[in-house]
Formats: sequence, C-alpha cells, structure tokens
Amino acid sequence: MTGDWLWGGALRLRRDVLAFYRDCERQGGLVRTHVWRLPLYVVTAPELIEEVLVKKQRCFIKSGALRSTGRAFGRGLLTSDKELWRRQRRTIQPAFHGQRLARYRALMNAAALRLCESFGDGGVRNIHHDMTDLCFEALAQSLFGEGMSEARPLVAAAAEALHEFHHLHAQWIGAVGGLAFAAVRAASTALGRPDFVADPTLLPTSYGRRFRDATAALDGYVAGLVARRRAAPAGDDFLSMLLAGRDEAGAPLSERQIRDEVVTMFLAGHETAASSLTWALYLLAAHPPAAQRLAAALDADDRGGGGAGEREIDRVMREALRLYPPAYRISRTAVEACEIGGHRVRPGVEIMIPQWAVHRSERFYAEPDAFRPERWTPKFTATLPKFAYFPFGGGPRTCIGNTFAEIEGSVALGHICRRYELRVPPRARVTPYLGVTLLPRGNQLALEVRRRPSQTQQFPAAPDFSRA
Repeated sequence: MTGDWLWGGALRLRRDVLAFYRDCERQGGLVRTHVWRLPLYVVTAPELIEEVLVKKQRCFIKSGALRSTGRAFGRGLLTSDKELWRRQRRTIQPAFHGQRLARYRALMNAAALRLCESFGDGGVRNIHHDMTDLCFEALAQSLFGEGMSEARPLVAAAAEALHEFHHLHAQWIGAVGGLAFAAVRAASTALGRPDFVADPTLLPTSYGRRFRDATAALDGYVAGLVARRRAAPAGDDFLSMLLAGRDEAGAPLSERQIRDEVVTMFLAGHETAASSLTWALYLLAAHPPAAQRLAAALDADDRGGGGAGEREIDRVMREALRLYPPAYRISRTAVEACEIGGHRVRPGVEIMIPQWAVHRSERFYAEPDAFRPERWTPKFTATLPKFAYFPFGGGPRTCIGNTFAEIEGSVALGHICRRYELRVPPRARVTPYLGVTLLPRGNQLALEVRRRPSQTQQFPAAPDFSRA
C-alpha cells in the first residue's frame, strides 16, 4: 500500500476515498501508507481502534483536516482537545440529561407531525431537505427554546460552504497541494509542534471566499442572539447554560467560546441526524419488504402490540447507521509517540479510522453491503466486537448528542412510516458526497411519498411553536 515514493496513497484517495478505505480494511488491522510523504495509518481492527480512541487517546488530538476549519467551529466541543475539551463537556453535558431528553421528545413529536402535515397526500419530495428542516427545528426548539426561522438559511449556507470547502480541500490535498501540506506538517513536527495547522480558508479560492462569507453571516446572527439573551435571559436552555458557565478560575466564558459552542451545535447538532434519517428513509424506500415489516410493527404498536414498532425502528436505524454512517471516518493526529498494534506511531502521523469500511467488513457482517435490519438480534449485538460498530465514535469523545439523535430518529421514522409509503423514483441514481459528513450528492435525495391506504384519517393537530 505504500505506493509511489512521492505521492503514496494520495492519488487513490483523491480518486475514491471510500474504496481506498475498504481496500485497507481487507488487508488487515493497520495499513501504513503516506500522502505526499506525510505518514498515514489506516486502522480498522476493533482492538486497535480501541487503543487509539480509548486506551492511548492522550497521544492523539483531532485531525489537522478538522482543525483546519476552525473559522467555522473555532475551539468548540467538536474540535477542542484535552483540558479545554473536558471543561466544555462538563458545561454542556447537563443539556442532554434524561429529564431534558423527555422534554425534547415532545418537541420532536410536534415537529414531526408538522412535517407529515406538509406532505399532504404525497408526491416527490427532496427527503434530505425535509429531514434537514425537521432536525434543525427540533434542535432550535429543544436546545434554544425558540423556532429560529431566521437562522435556518444562514446555517444552511454555512453548512453547504463548509461541506464544499472540506470536499474540495481534500481533493487539493490529494493533488499536488498535498506537497505543501506535508511540508508544513514535517516542519512543524520537527519544531515540536505536530499540532500546528495553517488556516486554508484564507486561500484565494472561490470556495474559500464562500466559506468565509457564509461563516461571517452566521457569526453576525449568533452575536445578535447572544446579546439578546444577555439582555433578557430565557431560562435553562443550552445557551443559558453557556452564559452562566464558568471556567476553572470562576470567570465567565468568553464571547468567542460561547460563539464557538453555539455555531458547533448549529452545524453539528442537526446535520448528522438529518443525514442518518435521510439514508434510513432511502434504504426503506429501496427495500419495500423491510418498510412493510416496519409499518406492520408500528400498526401492531397502535393496537397495543407491546413495543414491536420501537424495536423495529431501532433495527432499521442501526442498519442505516452501519451502511451510511454520517461520520464515515474518524481522524486523529499523533502528538505523542506511542505503539499501536506493534507499530511505532510518531508525532505528526495522521490516523484514519473509517467507520465506512469497518461497518462493511466481511469479518463481522454477513452480506455486508446488504440492508438487513433483521440481523440486529440481541445475540448478534452481544457477540459483535465493541469497535466493529461505532457510528457515534467511541471512548471519551463519543458524540454528546447520541441519545438525542436516537430519540429524534425514532420519533421521525415512527411518524413518517405510520402514514406514508416511500419509493425510489425510476432511474434515480443516489450517490454519497463526502463533506464533513456523508451526504447525498447535491443535498438532493428525491423519494416518492404516498399516503398509506389505511391512513385516511386526519392527523392530530401539531402544536405551533414557530413563533416561540
């Protein structure tokens, strides 16, 4: 896998990243290569993934690729490391405690009902747009206590610019631009700063300008939101927690830190959930027998069937997250020397842990590319190695909103699949796009939506929180 002395795996990564990851997985638990002489290790064995994410996690920080988008995320929970990250996690964690999650479920139910009402008798829908709107509304109502309709286009523009920047910058790294990236990493590592990363958003490219402009517009909205909340506190929501937060010296969080956490929650808090739901609905539309099993289980629940629908939704979501994990790979930069699986890892090395490849491994899954929700029996789950399935990451950095996303998925699938049948339109070609998360290309995924024959009654009225 070392390839040519100069470019190593760069050209294959540029041509087809997901295929490259699967080739590495087939070769073994740890494959060493390089990108323009920058050492790259692809780790796919569950026991070695645990070494990186849990046992020796102190030796690694978030990857240079993610930290290079600091103009968007800043030093928020997604990109921060070590003590700063621990303080932030302690501040934010109460927003996702059990009693709050019960309250959030009610808000998610209302949002999902409004979405179903908008479907009417059906038609062809861009289901990804629908899921993104749904998940943003659920996020805004749950964590910020208001509809935030004016923020939605700003967040959408910033997210689109972020995904485009990440995708095209990765293409640039895979081409000769990777020489500059590798040279900077080699020099900074030699000077004792393997964590150093230049700001590529300053490059005079069209996608760099779009990224800067979209982020600046979102920053303006967040500054106004924070000022308004300082003047008129709203209660105990996520933003209120940030405004009341204190650092280890008892000082309030800085304006920049509050901004970084709010923007991180805006961008990361709904995009991954929307992606998960989009792919789950697509898979159900492409596999009518699985959709029919789910609908029958939901009908049984409505007749007092004892939770069959919830169990089937859980199996569908697990399988969708296996096949199309929104975080399709985890990346880390080594900042301390360590040993992983008998291989010496030096500071400056990039580690790739591709969920896409591990989740589709023949070592752990029969018919790994097939959509088979029925595989998720209690026995199968109990025998699966810990890091053979990790859509929300693992170790201390497990996604803070994983339970929030699971509830959201259960609520949305329950409402939609009770009421509608989904089909993939004839001649439709659906391909994933590798932004920061795994998205349908062009943010477009069209599905035919038809009212189920048994669902002719009126929906219960959904509470209107849009003006809250």
